[in-house]
Amino acid sequence: MALSGKLYYEISKILGVSEFFVDYWKKIFKTKGIEGIKLGYKGSQGYFTKRQTDVVVEWLKNKESWNLDELVTYVEQEFGVIYKSKQSPA
Repeated sequence: MALSGKLYYEISKILGVSEFFVDYWKKIFKTKGIEGIKLGYKGSQGYFTKRQTDVVVEWLKNKESWNLDELVTYVEQEFGVIYKSKQSPA
């Protein structure tokens, strides 16, 4: 947005960040390009192997409707993964 002529205060209002934040990331982009602003976080290692993920996806594809509690039970029985909450696994 800054490179297309929008003012920093406009950008900061749109994004809900400070003008300093906009200026900082614009400078990073100008010096390092797109590689400089790419997200560096790669995430954590998943609980399933590729094969296990494929099995779960296939199981879901064969169901007429999805139910989270049923999925949690299936994953626990098939792979031993027990969930603490509906947001994240144990």
